[in-house]
Amino acid sequence: MLRIAICDDQNHVCAQVESILLTLSKSLPEKVEVEVFYSGEALIHFLLDGAYFDMIFLDIELQMLNGVEVGRKIRDDFNNETTQIVYISAKDSYAMELFDIRPLNFLIKPLQEYKIEAVVRKAIDLVDRGNHFFEYKSGRTQNKIPIKDILYFESKGKKVRMVLQDQHHEFYSKLIEIEQQLYNQDYLFIHKSYLVNYYHVIEYQYDYVKMSDLTILPISQQQRKCVRDRLLQRRREGASC
Repeated sequence: MLRIAICDDQNHVCAQVESILLTLSKSLPEKVEVEVFYSGEALIHFLLDGAYFDMIFLDIELQMLNGVEVGRKIRDDFNNETTQIVYISAKDSYAMELFDIRPLNFLIKPLQEYKIEAVVRKAIDLVDRGNHFFEYKSGRTQNKIPIKDILYFESKGKKVRMVLQDQHHEFYSKLIEIEQQLYNQDYLFIHKSYLVNYYHVIEYQYDYVKMSDLTILPISQQQRKCVRDRLLQRRREGASC
């Protein structure tokens, strides 16, 4: 799924872009989900709640928190280099201000449908080629986390605890469902309660592994042979145990 945000304080511009995107989605290989925001503050608040967008159409001339400031917050404060930002403006004099935000493109109003389609297809190509994410839902919010940043998943009753280097998130799911979503991503069961990222295992012993955050996790007796084989052979696409 491609998640796209539109942020513009002109209602007719948001309606125009949303209509084009929803029509375009019928011919795209993946589903498109669109969220509309009428201020930079509303978009930032949504992102602070953990939401992620693959692409944002972002007006520069927003009333309070302008598009340049929003873009800098996304890149610097949120340390987000993967969301593709497409700036839209009635002026063409912002090139140098936008340089350090690394936008995908800059579209001049009035917007043209063929240019929007071209930039969306470019974003899809970049997402498919360069970014691999784990998707999960927390409450009503759909979230995406880079797979490479996840150390391990821990089953906690009906919830799963997802551990990153300096934070963790909890959501309702089952480890077996997560393993299926991460098929061919070098995750392995070491225990019925732990699914770990092979690339974050820094030490292996017969009955435990040490992760890159120095956490020690047990290997169950039933999983020891499988874990040993997977770790020693370093198979990039091993079958699930």
